[in-house]
Amino acid sequence: MGILLLFSYAFSWVMTLIGIVVRTPEVINNASFMVLFPLTFISNAFVQASNLPRPLEVFANWNPVSALVQAARELFGNTGTAPVADTFPMQNPVLTVLVGSALMLAVFIPVAVARFRQASSR
Repeated sequence: MGILLLFSYAFSWVMTLIGIVVRTPEVINNASFMVLFPLTFISNAFVQASNLPRPLEVFANWNPVSALVQAARELFGNTGTAPVADTFPMQNPVLTVLVGSALMLAVFIPVAVARFRQASSR
């Protein structure tokens, strides 16, 4: 559960920055959909990446959501019999999610806080 919470917290800072940058609540709804839709549906969450067309398979194998799904499967002991792609994120999903979450936090927290301070000082 911890890795899911960490990734969600890190990704919430990405959405926080988008929310600060856009002007209306309606725009954040559309912007978040444009970010979340391809990340979620072009991943291994619903379909094995090997069943996708080659360009989508490559995207799915390097997609951070795919790494999160694979890490959750491994940590919950539910890997099944599906083959795992021979890419770094799919072979090391826990490490990928931890490093990716740390990078998101390191980049987006300072940027979001700076943008908030800039917006609130007007």
